[in-house]
Parts: sequence; C-alpha cells; structure tokens
Amino acid sequence: MPQDLTPVVGRSRLHAWRDGYRRFTEPGTDGLPRTRVLLAFPALLLILGIVLVALGINGSSSGVFHSQIAYGSDSSLIAGTPQLTRSDEWNVQTVWAIAQVQQGLPLVNETFPGGMDATLPQDLPRVDWTVAFRPHLWGFMVMDVDHAIAFKWWLPGLALAAAAYMFLVTLLPRRPGVSAMIAVGFLYSPLFQWWYLSTTLWPVVWALTAMTALIHAFSSSSLRSRWGWAALVGYLTVVMATGIYVPFIVPAVLVVLFFAIGLVIERRRENRGLRAVLSRVGPVLVAGLAASAVTVLWLATKLTTVEAFLGTTYPGNRVTPTGGGSLLSFASAIGSSFTQTLNAQRPGLLGANGSEASTFFYIGIYLLPVVGWIVFRQARAKRMLPWTLIGLTAVVLLLLAYLYVPGWDAIARLLLLDKTSQNRVRLGMGLASLGLLAYVLRYLDEHRVRAGFWIAAISAGLFALSQAAIGYVAIRHLPGMLEAVQLWWLWALLSAAAIYFAARRQPRLAATAFLIVTIAGSGLSNPIYSGVLDLRETAVSRAVVALDASAPKTWVGIGGGLTTAVLLESGVRAENGFQGAPSRAMWGVIDPANQYAFQWNRLAGVSWVAGPGEPVVSNPAEDQIRVTFDACSAFAQANVGYVLADDHRLDATCLKPVQAFELPKATLEIYQVVPR
Repeated sequence: MPQDLTPVVGRSRLHAWRDGYRRFTEPGTDGLPRTRVLLAFPALLLILGIVLVALGINGSSSGVFHSQIAYGSDSSLIAGTPQLTRSDEWNVQTVWAIAQVQQGLPLVNETFPGGMDATLPQDLPRVDWTVAFRPHLWGFMVMDVDHAIAFKWWLPGLALAAAAYMFLVTLLPRRPGVSAMIAVGFLYSPLFQWWYLSTTLWPVVWALTAMTALIHAFSSSSLRSRWGWAALVGYLTVVMATGIYVPFIVPAVLVVLFFAIGLVIERRRENRGLRAVLSRVGPVLVAGLAASAVTVLWLATKLTTVEAFLGTTYPGNRVTPTGGGSLLSFASAIGSSFTQTLNAQRPGLLGANGSEASTFFYIGIYLLPVVGWIVFRQARAKRMLPWTLIGLTAVVLLLLAYLYVPGWDAIARLLLLDKTSQNRVRLGMGLASLGLLAYVLRYLDEHRVRAGFWIAAISAGLFALSQAAIGYVAIRHLPGMLEAVQLWWLWALLSAAAIYFAARRQPRLAATAFLIVTIAGSGLSNPIYSGVLDLRETAVSRAVVALDASAPKTWVGIGGGLTTAVLLESGVRAENGFQGAPSRAMWGVIDPANQYAFQWNRLAGVSWVAGPGEPVVSNPAEDQIRVTFDACSAFAQANVGYVLADDHRLDATCLKPVQAFELPKATLEIYQVVPR
C-alpha cells in the first residue's frame, strides 16, 4: 500500500519555514539586526497608521459633547466610552485645535482679547517654522479636521511602538516577534493611554531612540548608520524639548543618562580607550549640541511667553520635595492588575481619577532578583559586570528614593527631580523597566541560561503577593472598586506568569502574557472614534459665527463647559477657554486693580457664572478659574458684546435675547449686551 506522506511533507515545510526565519533574522557580523528586521515591524505600523488616518479613526473623547447636543446614540463611537477624565484632550487640546483651524492656523490665537501664543504651552496647530519639529501637527496643514486629529492621535503612539521595537530588536535580533509583542504591550501601558498626548509620548520615543542609537554607536561598523541614528536623536531632541512638559522630560532623560553611563563603563572595561569611546559617541554628541542650539533659538523667540508662564501662581516655578510618597501612592504605582477599574472611573484606593492612578506593569523591575543573580554570576566567574543592567537598576533606585526617601532635596534639584512629580516620575520607572526586561532577556539568550526556579518564583511571587494585598484591602474596605475588574486575580496570575517566563528564558510566553494583560487593562481606556465631534456643525455655532460676522464683538460664555467649547470652536473673540500664559490685556480689564491676580495668574480653564456686580474671580480647583458676570457691570458694558449662556440664574437686565436653542440637557441662549 502507498504510504501517506502528508506528515513528512508537513514536517519538511515546517523545517523549511524555520530555516527561512532563521536566515531572515540572522544578525549582521556586528551582532546588530539587519535592516530588514529592524524596519519590518515599523513598516507594518506605517501601513496601519495610513489606514487608520485614511478612515479618520482615532481615540479622541470629543464624543463627551454628544449627549449635550443630540439625542440617541453617537454613530461615530465605534467602541469604548469617551472618558470624561481625559478633559486635557477633548476639552482643551481638541477644542483649541479646532479653534486654530477656524482662525486659519495663526501663530497667535485671537480668542482671548490680547491673544495667546499658540506654541506654549498648548502646542496648537499653526503655520510657522517650529512646526517642522511638531510632526503630529503636520496633518492640519493638508487635511480636514477629522483626518488631522487622527494623524495627530496615531503618529506619536505608533512612533513609540516603533521606537520600543527597534530598541528591543537591537538587543534581541533573533526575536522580532517577541520584540513586536512587547512593544505593543508597552504602548498600551495604562500611563500612556490615560496621558495620551504628544507631550507624554515624545519623551519616551526620544529616550528609546537615544538608547538604541548609543548601542549602534558602540556596535555598528557602519559610519553612515551611526550618523543616521545620531541625526534621528538630534531631531527628536528638539521634538521633545519643544513639547516643554518638563515633568515627563526629566525622568526620561535620567533613564537615558544612567543607561549611557552603564554602557560607557562596559566599553571602557573592554579596554577601549577614552578617545575610542568618544569617537564612537561623537555623532550623538554632535547631534545633541545641534539640537540644543535649535532649542535655545526657539526659546529665545518665546522668552516673553516662557517668563510669563514661569511667573504664574500655578504651576509657575513649581518644585516638588523628596519623599512625598505614601503607602497608597505605592499601591497605586504597582496595582497594574486593577487597571480596568480606571476605565469605569472607580480607581478607589489607586488614586483620585483614572489619569492620576495610571501606572505600568513593571515587569522589568520585578525581575530585579534575576538581575542580582546575573551580577553575582558574572562576579563569581570573574567576568565583566553587566554595567548597563546596573545603570538601569540604579536609576530605578534613584526614582524610588525620590518618591519615598525625604531629606536630599539639594541633590534632587541638581538632577531636576524637583521639576517632576510623584505620578509623572512613573514614566521613568516604566521606561527603565522595559530596559531591564530587554537586557535580562538578552543576557539569558547570549549565555543560553535561565534563572533558577526559586529566583524566578520569588520574582513572580513578589508581584502576585502585592496584587493580592491590594485585592484584600479592596475587598474589605472598597468592594465597589472591584466591580469593574472582577478578573483582577486572572490578570495578576498572567502578569506573574510573564515575570516567571521571562526569568526562565521563555520570552515568547512572557511577551504573550505581557501583551494580553496590557491590552486587557488599557485597550479601551480611550474610545475608538470615527472623526471628531466638531461643534462648528451645530446650529448654535453657526448662529454665533453669523452674528459675530455681522458685527464682531467680544463674547462671554456663562454656565457649563459647552458654552466655552462652542465659542472657542466658532473662532470668535471670547473671554473663555483654557489659558496658557495669562493675557494681561484681558485680565487688565476684568481685574484692573489686580485684586484677584493670585486667582487668575495661572495655567487654568476660564469659565463664567452669573453673579452681581463687577467680576469676582475664584478657583474651584488649582487649574480652574471661575469669574462672575453681570451684564450691567462696568466691565461688561465696556468690554462684552454678546453672551452665550445656559445658566438661568443670569440676570437679564442689560441683556437682549437674540436666539435660543433647545438641547437635550439645557437651553443655550444668545444675548446681546445692551446699555443699562
């Protein structure tokens, strides 16, 4: 009888595929991944990004406004729920971006009387030379708002995933699949998703690219490659610096600094002279100097705005002392298995809201027992110590000391740690954690070893015990917190398994578990939305634009946030909105005696409520400014022409009704201010 050759053919094809994959991932003679491996996953991300932008799909929570302006479900909401907590995105960044488009992308936005610099600190779309270093804003110059918002949304995020992949695959050239899974999982870390803004993501892109460039600087035999990486680092340095959000920049820079120190020590221990080391890092240093020059030039052109911003009462020249952490903040930092509670706005003991409670799954930090074993193993064999691992461990200990050890503020100031904050410093911890994971996997692969069972079990067990402790406290005292994350125990076990598999040199299983827990926790922290909810398309906005076009005057929005958003997106001059450096021209007429300077001289949202007499300024929160309005006041009579209000307590004296709009939750009315 003829034999069935199907199993033989199947095995032959499997072997052929495996051999082909090995040839594809074969590193170059310098031990670095070949270009095809280095660029394979970024190319897939590029294709994905093109498709998403073409479809106008993004993660904006602008749909928060839908229930206020329309009945029924939001047809643009594909999945998830708009996050009210993400007001920095939907109520500030997106609203101001549409205002800029409506005004023609000016360098000075003319909404506030006296104008507002579009570059600082809002980073609004505009047309000037600095946009060359704000790549996420390029879409506004060539696309409609829907597609420009999608471009702005995806570019920094996909760039982060690409940078993480290139860093990982540079260290693990034979494991592009593992590198891709970890990179995507890293992008979906809770902190990135809850602080999903360019000012959050670009510092991480820069840091990962800088670390990758340093590895290539010491390892690559191609001078062109070294200069290419250096040029990319130089460009991203300006991109990061012009975002000017120091609380995220500082921890990212510190991680790169300690990484670089470890890498240089390793190369020096390889008997490379100082001149040889400097010649290798020379291109990166030159690029850094060039980037610094561009940044200084940019700051010089913005000196007035920067000084005004630093002179505010909030945040101003804010400093944070060392040792401000607590047991609750520690639980918040390590409680990654409970991330789904943030999506339901039930952070409980993890923090005040989803953004402030967001963190990372610190898989690399939980591998520190393995790092200790690696150091001991190298020392016992009288081989060179893994200084890069030691450097990354040192920066983790530094950041932990900043959080929980008081009394060394002078040193912290030298390191600029006082310019960050407890929650923002988690970005540096997450970045260092990724570096630790990558170097542990690299060491285990290079030496073809794995950590012992008990070392791996201790690493995984520490994580599992920490999650069990948080779960126990929540069950006893905050059971409502767990209603949205009833499977927290499963995510804790999967996370512990990821740590165990990484220590036992099973990176495919570790990467798979890491990807599952991060996607499960934060995959829908932001909604999947088609286009953007553009308030210019509403009847009330069209009426505002038409009335203002016939007789331009200053507007005031009174009541809820919808009035402010409508006025801003309509592009009219108004006394509402989230301000950067305060407009002295505007506040000089609202508060001519500077009686309320402490209240209004801050980075905050300006809103108005009905109240008798001249304006009274207060702060419901440190980033909110509330002002009272009376149409018969001297201020209103001299400086306000129109009012858009949903506050029925408003005294109609000195107001002439123009038009009313019945909306699902309120009636918006347009008034004209008339003489008393």
